[in-house]
Amino acid sequence: MIKYGVILAAGDGGRLAPFTHQMPKPLVPVLGKPLIDYTLESFAQAEIRDVVVVAGYRDEMLRQYLGDGSRLGLRVQFVHKPAFAAGNALSLYAGMETLADGTFLLAMADHLLSPALLKKACKSEGPYCTLCVDYLPHPLLVEGATRVWVGENNRILRIEKGLQKWNALDTGVFLLTREVFQGIEEVLRKRGDCRMSEAVAWLIENGRRMKACDVTGTFWFDVDSPCDLEWAEKLLGEI
Repeated sequence: MIKYGVILAAGDGGRLAPFTHQMPKPLVPVLGKPLIDYTLESFAQAEIRDVVVVAGYRDEMLRQYLGDGSRLGLRVQFVHKPAFAAGNALSLYAGMETLADGTFLLAMADHLLSPALLKKACKSEGPYCTLCVDYLPHPLLVEGATRVWVGENNRILRIEKGLQKWNALDTGVFLLTREVFQGIEEVLRKRGDCRMSEAVAWLIENGRRMKACDVTGTFWFDVDSPCDLEWAEKLLGEI
């Protein structure tokens, strides 16, 4: 059973300016509700009650808003990441000591995620690190998302933003074991920074199996810019 959820919420959201000039990106409202609430509510519906939020930019506002998470039926614990401009894998690394052994669910604070997606993710729990992928993504997501090549037996063979040959998109939702921290440490040692896609690529390149969980048909949307925000509101309004 998956005990912990982790939400990466440390970045300054520069591409979503001017909304993020006065507040952290996870608090930017979408149809009147902060971005992060959609993800937290989906965690609750997937029966993941213990959530670690890694915060950085204007984290005091996020802490004040979320509190202990009890209003959503959750137990929220905060981890501070001072270098909030660094790669998102270092946000996860900052929360390493708060996570017990076993599998945990990782999500991004700027991704709108449906409960159905997270429930599918939880059902795919197994001995391998897993990435939720979409084989038929919304066209608006294709240009900016990380691309994935999935081979036989749902095995991820390649992951990269500029991948030319690809058959799925990275939704930003992972089921991970502590094995991922070795990947982060190795990439960090080599280049002083690390993104999640780089940590995953290291695992793949070093013979560790990375499994794909097919969440095609469930709703998700990456809110990265004011244009994305407009589209997110439009798409949510149609659900």
